[in-house]
This record gives sequence, structure tokens and C-alpha cells, in this order.
Amino acid sequence: MTKWTPHIYGQLPKDLGIKDYALSGEMMFWLYCPIKMPEKVRQLPDNLTQFFRLICDVASDVVADFGFDRWRESYVYLTAKTLYVSPQSPGNRLGWHSDGFGTDDLNYIWADRNPTLFFDALGEPYTAPVDHTEALKDFDYIANNPVAGERNDVTYPDRSLLRLDQTVIHAVNPNPQPGLRTFLKVSVSKEPYALKGNSINHLLPDHPRPTEERQAERNHPQGNMNEVRTKEAA
Repeated sequence: MTKWTPHIYGQLPKDLGIKDYALSGEMMFWLYCPIKMPEKVRQLPDNLTQFFRLICDVASDVVADFGFDRWRESYVYLTAKTLYVSPQSPGNRLGWHSDGFGTDDLNYIWADRNPTLFFDALGEPYTAPVDHTEALKDFDYIANNPVAGERNDVTYPDRSLLRLDQTVIHAVNPNPQPGLRTFLKVSVSKEPYALKGNSINHLLPDHPRPTEERQAERNHPQGNMNEVRTKEAA
């Protein structure tokens, strides 16, 4: 029997405004690199110090809206990609989804071009199956078949810093103009991210090493959420 979430999905992100971060211009692919552990100060590898202002902006917003303890007690991760994008390779996995599904994780995203698409439920938020894989199917259907009859895609100006929680359904634009694109994401979580392929920060030797296998479908950064939910529901 399918278990369902509350009607919360289809909210828009918090817009923190346009941020002109100084970028090195080098090609890069850092994926969920840990930069802070609970009860510890942040530690940025030299290559990532260029994003110090971004981290400060995120920390300020977390403290302002959720309190200092939320920041102090969280794991924090930085994703930084500067890649050549095109319709054949848009830079992120296609499909509508929710970052941090089923958790209170916060994700802050920024891109210098090809803005992310957001689904607006227009004040009538949706429910979804608690199973992560089934929810992805629902999000894709909801975004492509909204009640209003037309796609409710929302975008924000280039270089906007946006805060997402699990209620925000979004997708990469599948038809970007070809060229270099920088995409940044800061993830704030109570749980560690340890999927294989994640970047390793050697300044944080106590952080769990990425050992959990990735699945064929879109992965939840906290790991196999289907198994977690099954245990919780039992």
C-alpha cells in the first residue's frame, strides 16, 4: 500500500538576490565535497577558497532563518562544476526532482547561465509517495501535467543565489546555449553524504569516506532512502 507525504511539493525557492562571485574560470567538477562537520569550523581545500564568499552568504542565511545551532551542528558540502554544456550534455542529470527529499536538508544553488527550472504549484501544493523512486516519477508527471493545464516553469536571473528545501521541485534546463557554465551548490545536512564518487576533502580526515554504492536511478545524497523509508514505516 502506497504511503504518501503531506501536501507540500511545488513551492518556489527563497531568492537571496544576484551574487557576483569572482570565479577562476578553470574547468572543475567537485561533487558534494565536505567542507564542514558538526561542531567544527569549515575547512576549504585551496582550490575552493574562491567560493569563500558563497559559503559566508549561505552561513548567514542559515543562522538568520534557523539559528546558529543549525549551522554549527550540520555537515556542509560544496558542489562546484565548470563544464561545457549543450543540449546533448546539459551539465546535470535531466528530470524533475526534489533535493533532500524526505529530509530537512537545505540546498543553495547558483549558476552563471542556463538557470534552473522550477515548478510552481500556484498555491495548491502536491503530495508524493514517500518512496524516493516513485516520488521521482510523480514529480516528472506533475511538472509536465499541471492542474492549470500549462507548464508552470519559473526561472530566476543568472547569478541568483537560491535556497531550496525538499518542497521545491526543479530540473536542469534541457536546452542550454552551448558554452561554459559554472554551477555551485552548498548542501546543509544533519547526516553525512558518503556515496561513491563524492569528492574527498583531505583537510577533514574524520569525515566518512564515500563508500556507499550509487544506484542506476537518481541518487539521494544521504544514500538509499528507499531502504531507510521501508525500515521507518515497518
